[in-house]
Amino acid sequence: MTSEFLTCVICGQIGQGNHFGVFSCRACAAFFRRAADSKWSTMKCMSKHCDGKSYHCKPCRLKRCHTAGMDISKFQHDRDGRQLVPTNRKRKIPETIESILGKPNFIHPSDPAPTFRPYLDLSALIAQAMDILRKGPPTPIIARNHLKKLNFAESCMRRTENQRKMELITKKEVMSFWEYNLLTTAKWLTHFDKFQELDHEMKIKILFAVWHVWGRLDKLVGTALYRIRNKEAKKVDRLAGNGIITDMIDVKTDSEWMSNYPIQKLRYFLDGVRICDLFPMIDEIQILEITETELSFMLAQLCFQYASSRFGGKISEIMEQFLEILSNDLHAYYTEDCKMPIYSGRLSKLLKINKDILENVREYRSRAEIAKVFNVFNLSFSHPEMFRDTGYV
Repeated sequence: MTSEFLTCVICGQIGQGNHFGVFSCRACAAFFRRAADSKWSTMKCMSKHCDGKSYHCKPCRLKRCHTAGMDISKFQHDRDGRQLVPTNRKRKIPETIESILGKPNFIHPSDPAPTFRPYLDLSALIAQAMDILRKGPPTPIIARNHLKKLNFAESCMRRTENQRKMELITKKEVMSFWEYNLLTTAKWLTHFDKFQELDHEMKIKILFAVWHVWGRLDKLVGTALYRIRNKEAKKVDRLAGNGIITDMIDVKTDSEWMSNYPIQKLRYFLDGVRICDLFPMIDEIQILEITETELSFMLAQLCFQYASSRFGGKISEIMEQFLEILSNDLHAYYTEDCKMPIYSGRLSKLLKINKDILENVREYRSRAEIAKVFNVFNLSFSHPEMFRDTGYV
């Protein structure tokens, strides 16, 4: 299992192959390609907070590249064949699909669907979520504006004290992640008065759409907070969900309940793996030291933007109205509470994190389509609309 996720020797994130003679991630390879002969090679550390390991101090990062053995002369010019293909041609299915699925990628599968598809009845969980939306917050919330009210909702800022490490993820844990994200997102949404004014059917529709993207940002911020509060935390430690911390290299996963494929091949499609692609953001989140109010806005912007693009039409118009209200509240927070009249630079960094999450969701849609074609997942859901863009359906 330990060979499944070799780490980048430069930054400690998940590596993707040999670059310039060193096993590293694509981000560090791209950085070295740009910076090898740049001004950074002759400059000293740029940050007073840098301990020589900062991902964002370019001189220090370049020094680590050279120390690890990266050499521009070892550039493999034929490494990426995609650049040789005219842009007007249609892309072929990546050759890696053959090795992942164990089937030639030029043969359309003729295998019948599995005779037994485990049926997951989520009716009881949905009933809990509906009840939360109907009742609203357990106590009346008094705050200056809508964004401030969202601060009273449950968030990862206030739940990092009870985190625990786990070495084996089973069906029980995965189901608990789903349950936590759905119900916590429902509770969080009820703290926004404008959302509570919607009719019940629309609220359910939006909840079903956004709970998993809410969970992505929650995991990233939760992981960043875990690292800040635990100085011995490793780069491969990450919040998997519901307070559970896992080591991405050594964690073991029981996947027999969801697929006939072994976990080594299934990881290409698993929803949790995409979080690895977002790991570089965790360093940025740590540096930014995001406040509770900023996190509330980021969660809202991420969820409402996703719902807007997914549904369009009337829902898109409503989401835009929501975002305008919360943007005005955020302006008041920066200018009145923080005495920060110029905040566009900081806000741009926060929104870039959300943008990268949404781009990651779109990127994985193609993998979900491949999983459907090859019957990678055997699961059948009572409410499949909940799992769009998760990879499971």
